[in-house]
Amino acid sequence: MKYYYLKTITTILIFLSLMDSVFPDDIKTIDGDIIVGETVGVDEEYISVKQGRDNIVFIQWRIVSLISRNKEIIIVSHENNRKKFSILTTSTDSFSVKDIDFKTTDNIQDIYPEEIIANRSFFLHEREQSEQGVTNDPFSSSPLKPQNAPQQNAVQQKKPWKGNIDAGLTIQKGNKEALTTNVKTDFSCERTKDNMYFNGLLLFETKDSVKNADEQRGTLKYERKHKRRLYSFYQESVEHDEIEKLNLRSITSTGFGYRFIEREKLKYKSEIGPSFTYERFRNDIHQTSPGLRIGNSLDWQILPSTLFYFKVDFLPVPQDLVDWRLESDMGLRHKLAKSLSLNLSWINQYDNKTSAENVSKNDATILSTIGYNY
Repeated sequence: MKYYYLKTITTILIFLSLMDSVFPDDIKTIDGDIIVGETVGVDEEYISVKQGRDNIVFIQWRIVSLISRNKEIIIVSHENNRKKFSILTTSTDSFSVKDIDFKTTDNIQDIYPEEIIANRSFFLHEREQSEQGVTNDPFSSSPLKPQNAPQQNAVQQKKPWKGNIDAGLTIQKGNKEALTTNVKTDFSCERTKDNMYFNGLLLFETKDSVKNADEQRGTLKYERKHKRRLYSFYQESVEHDEIEKLNLRSITSTGFGYRFIEREKLKYKSEIGPSFTYERFRNDIHQTSPGLRIGNSLDWQILPSTLFYFKVDFLPVPQDLVDWRLESDMGLRHKLAKSLSLNLSWINQYDNKTSAENVSKNDATILSTIGYNY
């Protein structure tokens, strides 16, 4: 009999302990979707929610608008790329101003306990499993079945496409006639396991009916994530320049990259790999050169409405130390409105061993444009 009572008490204590370790939440997204489950992990980017026994959903903070649990309602807002939490707490079953406590915070620790946040290794492991299509029960030692839940993927991957189109136009009439046109585009699609990027540039300028600039460039890049920071990439760049008498320059490169800094306001990554350059000029001259590509990319949100970016590619040819190229794009993007921005860019190309006569080694372009962002 004593053994029976002892077993019953032990079972109740274990049950209460498990009840305290999870937090049943109703989570509402900015699109109106409701996700119901038990929060088993959080970090600065995701909430990990367990649904039933077989599924764990990873929800990005950026699409969360409301969280309700027990006698609390948490309003999640996003200001200047920072999360803000407004917490309404009642001490009774009714929401009366006499019983409600209200506070605001920007710390996740104020809404979830330390043990949930400190369990980051478990969280990252579960997220990697989910990215591979397998979800594990955090209270079971055996792996579960691969999940097939389009609804869950939709929650995690809302609106992966983003980008901007920048344009500038200058017309001069009178003693001098000049026309300058430039269009710059930048698109990205960032998903759980892979990213795609595309950027393009069109430049055209005439002064007194003399063409000074006529070039087009485009770069398509694919990244495949292997670890949280490690990825492989494939990049294809093409260029046409009438002033340089260049019909086509194609640079193909592949290799590995690493995200050294991955913060909300500061991102830096570097990559390296072999490259192959093909050039065809107007007088039917063809040139090819295998080489190396070393790339670096920096994004820094220096102010809530101002972004600084810097990208540089170094392309040496191991067989000829004199033959190398340096391509860079640096600029500021200042948000004027939700979808409009004022942009200043400095685009530079340096070819230490030019392929055409009467062509300068350094080719620099400064652009001031108005951009549309989406």
